[in-house]
Amino acid sequence: MTDGRRDASELTLPVHPVDFRAGAARRFGVLSPFDGLIVESVPNTDARVLAASFSDALRAADRLHSTEGVQERLRSWARRIDVRREQLARIISVETGKPIRFSRVEVEASLELLHACCARQSVRLHREWTPAQAAFSIQNWCDPILTTVSEAAGVLSSGRALVIKPSSRAPLASLALAALWKHGDDLDALFCVAPSSDAVGMLRASLTTPRVTEVRFRGSRDVGTFVTRSCQEAAMPVTVFPDQQLPLVLYALDNVDAQCDAVVNAVLIRPVPSVAERVSCVYVHDHIADTVIAALCEKLSQLRVGDPLADETDIGPVIDDVAVALLSDHVEDALFSGARLPGAHLEIAGKTIRPLILDEVKSFMRICSEDREGPILPVIRFSDPLELPDTTCLTIQSRLSKTTEGDCGAASIRQSAQCAPHLF
Repeated sequence: MTDGRRDASELTLPVHPVDFRAGAARRFGVLSPFDGLIVESVPNTDARVLAASFSDALRAADRLHSTEGVQERLRSWARRIDVRREQLARIISVETGKPIRFSRVEVEASLELLHACCARQSVRLHREWTPAQAAFSIQNWCDPILTTVSEAAGVLSSGRALVIKPSSRAPLASLALAALWKHGDDLDALFCVAPSSDAVGMLRASLTTPRVTEVRFRGSRDVGTFVTRSCQEAAMPVTVFPDQQLPLVLYALDNVDAQCDAVVNAVLIRPVPSVAERVSCVYVHDHIADTVIAALCEKLSQLRVGDPLADETDIGPVIDDVAVALLSDHVEDALFSGARLPGAHLEIAGKTIRPLILDEVKSFMRICSEDREGPILPVIRFSDPLELPDTTCLTIQSRLSKTTEGDCGAASIRQSAQCAPHLF
């Protein structure tokens, strides 16, 4: 409910009801992962304010007779986003640490998704016997523009209202999109972003609000399980979009340089998720492992780490100190269990971590089985296809053109890693 892989810490926070409309507004600061400075402070929404937001949203939805007006508003929203795409990209980079050129790809992907949604035909809504409904969405900090646009386009196009609780680490992008949504008319209330550091209180409030008919969650598997269980106990429909981690298999080398570029793109350089999967580890056949690891070490040494707002940066900082501690813990656990760091050591400067490879990793290690953040590439060596996991794997295509910096976008990643069974 906060930051994807470390949401659980927010589950223990108590509910502190505060009435914003009585003038006693609380706020919390949004910190830059790069330098730790406060970027901006935002309202810390409480349960009563959330209930008022739902009431306004449902009244707006009650007035809809078709989705035609919503579709037109989505088209206007897309035009406004297009005009401010650079500003939105900078917001993503500042609050999440994603390198600016990848943030630009995220905004572009969001616009493509929104244009596709706008092309749909409007539908008539039968409000005389079907009451308006609302959905409550809890989001993590990853890809904030893309996930907000995706949620809004999907829910609003069905004639429902939507209230989003963004990550407390990265609420600014969603708030910026909410500001671009507003035109000063009845449709404004259909879409609301309510930042809060009290995820549990927000969830409880949504579960007890009449005509909220769905809770949606994007984030870590552990917190997704918590949200699902809470919704089931309240008999509330829930839609969870968990991060899916799949192994990537490399078993033949037609072009070492190109395929290692593709591995780096698939694992470390992710402007937007490729087919919604993240790589848990890389399986490399024994007979090519030494060659591959040497080439990958060389590739990683060339990656530029630093300020996410610099155009040349490849790897920005991780989101917070908890991510740093978790990554360090994963590396220490792997080394203790027999993994090794070939020709490198863990370099941490604040929240900036130099990318590295962990060799001779085993599938049971925490770095493979748990959600993780950070520029770490775990490599598992295998000698027989039977040693591969009995699940779907990602595979690097047998022939790839050499990846260039300009190719480090969503299309490049989709070309360099495809979802398929392992090919043996």
